Amino acid sequence: MIRSDFARKMMSNSVAQGLNFGSRWLLNLALARHLLETEFGLFSFVYMLANLFFPTIAFGVNFYLIHHAARQRNIGTLFSSLTISLLVFVLLAAGFFIYSQAADDPLQYSLYLLSLAIGLVWALNQAIFSYLKGAQQFAIEVKSQLLGSFLMLVLVAFVWFGALDDTATVLGWILLLSLAPLLVGVKVVWPEFRQAAIAPVQMWRQLWQGKTWRDRLSYAWHDVFAIYLTNIPFIFLAMFSTLTALGQFRKAFILFMPVTLLPVVFSQVLLSKLSAKPQLSDKVELFKRILLFSLPLLSLPYLLLMLLYPWLYPWLLNERLTPDTDLVTLLVVITLWLTLVKTYFEVWITATGRSDWRAANVTLVALLSSLAYLWINQDLDSVTAAWVFMLSNLTAVIFLQLLCWRCYRKDKKATAKAQQITE
Repeated sequence: MIRSDFARKMMSNSVAQGLNFGSRWLLNLALARHLLETEFGLFSFVYMLANLFFPTIAFGVNFYLIHHAARQRNIGTLFSSLTISLLVFVLLAAGFFIYSQAADDPLQYSLYLLSLAIGLVWALNQAIFSYLKGAQQFAIEVKSQLLGSFLMLVLVAFVWFGALDDTATVLGWILLLSLAPLLVGVKVVWPEFRQAAIAPVQMWRQLWQGKTWRDRLSYAWHDVFAIYLTNIPFIFLAMFSTLTALGQFRKAFILFMPVTLLPVVFSQVLLSKLSAKPQLSDKVELFKRILLFSLPLLSLPYLLLMLLYPWLYPWLLNERLTPDTDLVTLLVVITLWLTLVKTYFEVWITATGRSDWRAANVTLVALLSSLAYLWINQDLDSVTAAWVFMLSNLTAVIFLQLLCWRCYRKDKKATAKAQQITE
């Protein structure tokens, strides 16, 4: 029963994430084919900013709301999350306005504002559906993503046939169309807001007490360093190596981009189910059962890619596979699989209420990885970067396992002590 329920929810989450990923990928493909090189470069830069602003504005909302809503469904936590995102958006918008007035930046403030607005809509969307996922309602997001993907495909068609060729216009339509799935989520949670026993004034007082901000800080801190850890090879290759080496590494990474959805998809379902279990023994039993069942199953795509990439690489990228690119591609596949394994233990730590441990781990590994890249310095190439990338993720997995073991021992001792007091 647990397995079928887990599989059903994971399938719903997979469909939702896949629709979102697929429609955005098609839009980028259409723009790359039909915009002028300079215009597409501008779009890519602004769209990258939106993707960076999104987790900043979300402020760790994903795991936080899934974890807390699974333990106790309280609309006040969603209200606080939405408010925090709006406040972060206002602060960023004001900061970039001051920057645009003071600095000699060729990028218009309106484009910064557009990227911030897109990041805000994505953050609000994530907050609402994370809350619903914590309440075990995964199917609603599929409906919203179906609508959003259909509208995005209409935009792809307009771009494909040359009806849209301006960056600001395209970004404006992305912002407008992103509101559609958000409205689907708002429609679902709106009755809870109306029926909530907590008055808005009480919600505001709860928000400004500081506990919400403190609780969210470790989640946001983790997300910031996790993004840095994911992108760190590109940063240091751009600093210390050549564009050719950077291109080799990025091509290998992009080739396997679809499998990066797997940790996101299953982790949200697993966290929701683990957080709903109040007893440590129930958590352990569920975690073991899902780990033994799902890890071999989810590892199959990585195994297939490891076997097929010598054929996929020249076919998809239209480029010969050299000995260096062969090794880089293999190391990237292994690293992405390690990311999958790492996510299991990140979920366990979060489900036991120790998200600060998770944040500390990713921060330490990111700093150690940075030191490794700095030590290599000018000798850095795509192969070396791939080795450091793989070893840093392996280190993160080992550290997380040690933290999970310590966490389990500590909780087991606390549970035994509580039982002795009760008896």
